[in-house]
Amino acid sequence: MSSATTTEPKPSVNYVFVDYENVHDVDLALVGSKTVHLTLLLGARQTKLDVALVEKLMAHASSVQLVRLNSSGKNALDFALAYYVGRAVNADANAYFHIVSKDTGFDPLIEHLRSRHIHARRHVDYSTLTFSAPPKPPAAGQEDVLTRVIAHLRKNTNNRPKRKKTLASHLTAVCGKSVTSTEVDALIEQLRQAGYLNIGEKEAVTYLLDLK
Repeated sequence: MSSATTTEPKPSVNYVFVDYENVHDVDLALVGSKTVHLTLLLGARQTKLDVALVEKLMAHASSVQLVRLNSSGKNALDFALAYYVGRAVNADANAYFHIVSKDTGFDPLIEHLRSRHIHARRHVDYSTLTFSAPPKPPAAGQEDVLTRVIAHLRKNTNNRPKRKKTLASHLTAVCGKSVTSTEVDALIEQLRQAGYLNIGEKEAVTYLLDLK
């Protein structure tokens, strides 16, 4: 009689696209990770890379793609990056897609992907680039608060805070003074991870409530 076997769930695959023309750095910890496919896009005028970076890229060539543009036209790199994101989404729509760039011009692309239930996010640097497992479902009480906040934000389309700090104050007023600042921060993070909003450069908040 054969014994039943259990298989561990496969870790999420993450595709990271670095706008090297905008962010002149690469987090070497990303290179070689089993769950990360890194695409580094360089502008036509970027002809030099750090030797240590090149050596590590070469050592993990199977999970790294280096793209250098031949022309330096306006938004040339942006269009190329969008092309490679589209290719990756078409190949593996269930993966997670990350754009590392300070350029807010990528946000409409992120919003469009999320409207099609694609996991996508832009990062202004590597500090918010984490590959943790999807968040656990909120407890019953937390779920009630989350549902109430989502309904409130959807209803008040003309009164949505534009910055994370003012959003935190706004949600404190909505939830009541008994809620702590830590709980409000956790609530904002739940909204972000669930795809209801995006927090970009200078903590500017983009709402995606109407796309879900």
